[in-house]
Amino acid sequence: MGLLRLEFVDETTEINAPVDAAFACFKRVEDWPSWARGIKSTRRASEGDWRVGFRFSFLPAFLPFPLQTKVIEYEEGRRIAWGLRSPAASIVHRFSFQPEGEGRCRVHQVEFAEGLLAILCLPLRRKIAAFDRGLALDFQRAVARQARQS
Repeated sequence: MGLLRLEFVDETTEINAPVDAAFACFKRVEDWPSWARGIKSTRRASEGDWRVGFRFSFLPAFLPFPLQTKVIEYEEGRRIAWGLRSPAASIVHRFSFQPEGEGRCRVHQVEFAEGLLAILCLPLRRKIAAFDRGLALDFQRAVARQARQS
């Protein structure tokens, strides 16, 4: 028998910018509150650039406390995922960046919880899904704005 799985989002967003520009924008975690309406604040807890083990926190508008997280998957220009994995519980938020021809890319976003965390997140599933969808739209706008300014 597998773990209980609760999926919040599994969607792709079209971005009118090259994958390198979109990925670079996304990695600037300190800028997220300036373009993501659903994020009140962010803080790096690790020095240096993103990598597996990189730690940061962010305060979603729908929670009274910041979420402390760490990167669990990282491939420069292609994929970032953060969360927690254990045999009894996990939560993963993954963003995959795919080139789509001249000056465009697609960002596939997946977030899910399994096991005990799926049960704990159940009351918040709609808020988490709305946060994820809003983040994707805000990111799409931020990258387009950045591309126009370049």
